[in-house]
Amino acid sequence: MEATHSGLTSLGWHTDDPAVRDVVPAISRGNNLVVVTPPAPAYAAAVLAGIVDRRSARQAIFVIAPAPGLEEWESLVAALAADLVPGPLLALGSRQAERRFRSGEGASLTIASPATAVALRQHSLIQPETIGAVVIAWPELWEDPGALTIALQEIPKEAQRVILTSDPGAIAAVIERHAWRAMTVGYSAPAAPSATPVQTVSVPWAQRVRVIAAVSERLGAASLAVWTADTSRHAELERVMAGIGVTGSRVTTGQPEAAAQVIAFDPPPAERLAQLAEAGSVTLLMPPGTERWIERLSSARKPLVISATLDSTDVELSRRRSLIDQAVGEGPLDEGLLALGPLFDRHDPASVAAALYQMWTRLPRPALTRQMEEGAAAGPRTRIWLGAGKRDEIGVSDVVGLLINEVRMDRTAIGRIELRDTFTLVEVPAPEAERIAQSLSGKTLRRRRLVARVDRKASH
Repeated sequence: MEATHSGLTSLGWHTDDPAVRDVVPAISRGNNLVVVTPPAPAYAAAVLAGIVDRRSARQAIFVIAPAPGLEEWESLVAALAADLVPGPLLALGSRQAERRFRSGEGASLTIASPATAVALRQHSLIQPETIGAVVIAWPELWEDPGALTIALQEIPKEAQRVILTSDPGAIAAVIERHAWRAMTVGYSAPAAPSATPVQTVSVPWAQRVRVIAAVSERLGAASLAVWTADTSRHAELERVMAGIGVTGSRVTTGQPEAAAQVIAFDPPPAERLAQLAEAGSVTLLMPPGTERWIERLSSARKPLVISATLDSTDVELSRRRSLIDQAVGEGPLDEGLLALGPLFDRHDPASVAAALYQMWTRLPRPALTRQMEEGAAAGPRTRIWLGAGKRDEIGVSDVVGLLINEVRMDRTAIGRIELRDTFTLVEVPAPEAERIAQSLSGKTLRRRRLVARVDRKASH
């Protein structure tokens, strides 16, 4: 336990914090756990420290976490698991992970997104009998919760299971199936939104440090405090704060001293939000996956638009923004405003717009929408028939992952995917259809060997 506490102390955690006090002892006893925390990797520190400390030399640890923010686990690995042999693997993609495992080096700790975890299991690169502990991080945020069933196939029942969640009620079925007799520890999930006024800044995980200066400039605060859940990014933040030139600016993991503005770098627990509000006006950074937690923290939210978070060099994001800008300019929008009016009474309009954007980008879209996004005609399209469907527990993300990882298709070339009970239809560029069908035939998806052919009736 000394090593565990040393690692946590280096990250600024205290033994009396709920994220540590109840977690480490329960893990050391081998209990299955449900740990309620805000949805940010920083809050996994005690879980990771306890499992690493308890691990035997012959056991591996398997962490499955949401793809957005996966790189944020790097600081935890550096502080808590850097000395493991063989070395830890933060699998940012299936190819990188496959190269590591096929080299024979393996990994004592593997952290992967659901899609990468599935790919590793389907290719038999993760040996289930070697797994001593599994950490399932915020499954309520996964695009395909069914990935968990595949990723955990044949992992011994006695392997310790720890589920990190911001909403235990939403994943009751996951807890029942994958964490038998689990204790529930950690923070209290927000029972109801408080009336604490907050500003929110939507920002990618990787841009959180960079956006602090832009937020400070926008707020024009006479004094500033930045609160973080741990100290892993303090050196970077202090460099930024030194350049801001605001007198008395500081970074803390505890209760901030009074300041005109307090920026929460990590999503805070409900109890901490109340403390931050006592210190000053609160602005919450809101990276992907934290939106729902922040909605449950406060009913008095106001979005703060920061240009630094919008000046992305990502061509696809720029194209989407141009499409939206074009649609607003063309109008009229009366039908949409009438349909959405009741939602504006219950939610901030910016949150409604963000929800619609996520629906637009995540769901399969018609060829016309894709052609608009690409800015030109996509050429003739046709469909491929796959001999597996809903009854085989296949999801859209399974098919997309197969096409990208196995057939090496570009994501923008994949059209509408129609899931039927016993088969699936996938729209692809007509000139490539035969090659894609041949590449898919014989592949395995959710333990079903695929038969694929061009659907001649659908050609157009």
